[in-house]
Amino acid sequence: MSSSHHAEVKWCIVGTIAIMYHTSISVNTSVAYDERTVFGSHGAYAVWTGTAPRSFSISASLVGANLAETTFNLAQVTSAYEWTQESPPGCKGLTLPPVGLAMVLQGTVRIESMDGSIPDGTHIYGGTPIQIDFSMGLKECKAI
Repeated sequence: MSSSHHAEVKWCIVGTIAIMYHTSISVNTSVAYDERTVFGSHGAYAVWTGTAPRSFSISASLVGANLAETTFNLAQVTSAYEWTQESPPGCKGLTLPPVGLAMVLQGTVRIESMDGSIPDGTHIYGGTPIQIDFSMGLKECKAI
């Protein structure tokens, strides 16, 4: 998608959901240990018991410059909502452009939550809000 002012690049893709810009992503990994004492030792040793699937948080301010962009942004929020309605929600690929920590922030994920909010005072263009604050909580599809 392009506007008359710039060419768009899909910055974050989750399955069929494409977020073009103004996106933040974070990842959380939790490792569990069991403390065990060893006879004759003066301390405890950490014994690894497992690593939990990664959790991802994605948030974006979807702002459209024209009717095509606002319609596209609304379709992404609708697609995330429909994903939450699957029984059970399936796994989809999470990809970013190949820069920086992209390899750490990629994988197969399942949706845990989504929020689509229209900020107070947002203008409507062609029946579609110009700005949508959008976020998703995702969990890595990985055996525990």
